[in-house]
Amino acid sequence: MNTTEVKFNNEIKSFDELFKCAKEQFIMYEKLEGIEDWDAYNFSIDCSADQMMFKDMLQIRFIEELTEASIAMNENDEHFWEEIGDALNFFLSAYCMLDIDLSKLPNPDKILNRYYHAHSKIKICTLNEYSIRVYPIIEKVGYLCNLLKNRPWAQSNFLVSMIDFNERLEDLWVTFWEFLNYMRVSPTEVFEMFWKKYQVNLHRIRTGY
Repeated sequence: MNTTEVKFNNEIKSFDELFKCAKEQFIMYEKLEGIEDWDAYNFSIDCSADQMMFKDMLQIRFIEELTEASIAMNENDEHFWEEIGDALNFFLSAYCMLDIDLSKLPNPDKILNRYYHAHSKIKICTLNEYSIRVYPIIEKVGYLCNLLKNRPWAQSNFLVSMIDFNERLEDLWVTFWEFLNYMRVSPTEVFEMFWKKYQVNLHRIRTGY
């Protein structure tokens, strides 16, 4: 079951509602992955195991979906946008992992409306154009995660420079929403994109898919 197989009436009307659903979804999946109570889990960006968890969410899952979207460009628009929706989910999950107030970050609504045109979202015409727009995201993910130096086998523990981390975290945040803005995705379309995948994921969790 995926978003191309079902139709849902979108119930998300604001980014605050989207962020709330993203956090609830993140906690449900963390439970499936072994953390029974995320609120009681003492996540620390200075801990090597937690750094690897954060890197996995951004460098592997998030980037993998952006890559799958590039492959889907040769298939159809629905598949392409489903992969972008998956990337959005993992992107938000990485930020939820840090337990920060997403509403305190630059408002996606303002970024998406900055150069927004009235017509609906588009698929970039060529893979080359898509790659040019996606690479800055990949670069900023790597730049952010480069601050996370601790490894399970290392005998020394390096504290993360939170000034640099928060600065790069915000820079990545803005870059991703600017990418969606370039794709002519409106806030309403973001809500619909997320809501469809959110409902599919709830179904998968309930049915053990």
